Amino acid sequence: MHQVGETASARPQPFERCGDGLVIAIRESLTFCRHSLRMLRHVRGVILMLAMALLFCTVMIARVEDTPFGDALYFTLITGLTIGYGDITPTTAAGRFVSILAGVIGVIFVGLVVAIATRALKLTAQDEAARKEQ
Repeated sequence: MHQVGETASARPQPFERCGDGLVIAIRESLTFCRHSLRMLRHVRGVILMLAMALLFCTVMIARVEDTPFGDALYFTLITGLTIGYGDITPTTAAGRFVSILAGVIGVIFVGLVVAIATRALKLTAQDEAARKEQ
């Protein structure tokens, strides 16, 4: 509701009280997400294939090492992300081979995610620079 003599255009805009910094941060974050999702559409087949390969590694670790599926999934993800806590280790040659495979697949997956994020950041910076020029 506005007071007598106040026009609709005199009302504060959303986020006006928060400052321009917050508005810019929100806009850039949304732009980054938009660019990231757009690029993910182009590589979704590769991402799906890598995820399926990691799931295969999980099943193989569970069978070869006679480990519960949850522990095998945990081990595969920790190995694939190259964290490697060492609390679960393979004891068979086949388990070690599958662990190496999971590590290589994980490095490819992380590299792909980093490449997408890097490209999205570059595009976001270009969009913001073009917006400031206008």
